[in-house]
Amino acid sequence: MKLPLILNPLYRILAQNTPETIKPTLRGWYNLLNKIVTYGFFNRDIFTAIDFEINSHCNLECSYCPTSFEGGRGTKYMDELMFRKVIDDLATINYSGRISPHFFGEPLLDERLPRLMAYAREKLPKCQIIIHTNGIRLSKTTYDECMAAGVTGFLVTQHTPKMPRNVQRLVEEKYAKHGTLKVRTLDNLTLFNRSGSVEPKKSRKLKRCFYISDEISVTHLGNVLCTNDFHETTSFGNVKEKSIIEIWRSNEFRKMRKDVMKGKFELEMCKSCIS
Repeated sequence: MKLPLILNPLYRILAQNTPETIKPTLRGWYNLLNKIVTYGFFNRDIFTAIDFEINSHCNLECSYCPTSFEGGRGTKYMDELMFRKVIDDLATINYSGRISPHFFGEPLLDERLPRLMAYAREKLPKCQIIIHTNGIRLSKTTYDECMAAGVTGFLVTQHTPKMPRNVQRLVEEKYAKHGTLKVRTLDNLTLFNRSGSVEPKKSRKLKRCFYISDEISVTHLGNVLCTNDFHETTSFGNVKEKSIIEIWRSNEFRKMRKDVMKGKFELEMCKSCIS
């Protein structure tokens, strides 16, 4: 078992075809088992993925993404020293999960991307570094630079009427090394409403939530959030002040994760996801 499997074809098929009524629970159980196998039973309380908002801007405006409204999140960049600090924190626990340089922005707009990912790979040799992108800026040169920096692969999501031609060429020419480039569409997928910020055609509703126990985000300001908390309404701590591990293990954050797994939603940002 390898943590995580986001680029694995079988994992993607199961993730996209599992009924929504049971998907969150199955995903939570799968990740828990994976964490036990990876870290051991007594160290199982750890996230499987962490997203870094290295840059806040995007080159698309999608109706199902809050970045398209209210001026988005502006054009901001995460301080490189802060990024390195969090990576160093993760190295203290030999973090083996996924790292992705995005929140709601497009990571390929940040020219520092290969350098930042190279630092993450140096400090965290067992982690998987997955670039989530719309693919518009994904050239052969960019692909090569990121792969040379230690990136595991790219998950390209089609947010345009047609898949960008440059991505099609990468696929058709088989330029990308096998298993390092996964392309997907959003056809028939159920999406989050991003804490009530948007209204997708098919909105994901939850009775219990395992997502916050498996994946967290660090914004360009250093706030540690639920990955859906676009407006940063509930920060569980700031990495400028504490280590990411201290924040994760805080009593407040532990309680919140346990509550939502039981179906107890008290935070306003969580109530929008309740079925």
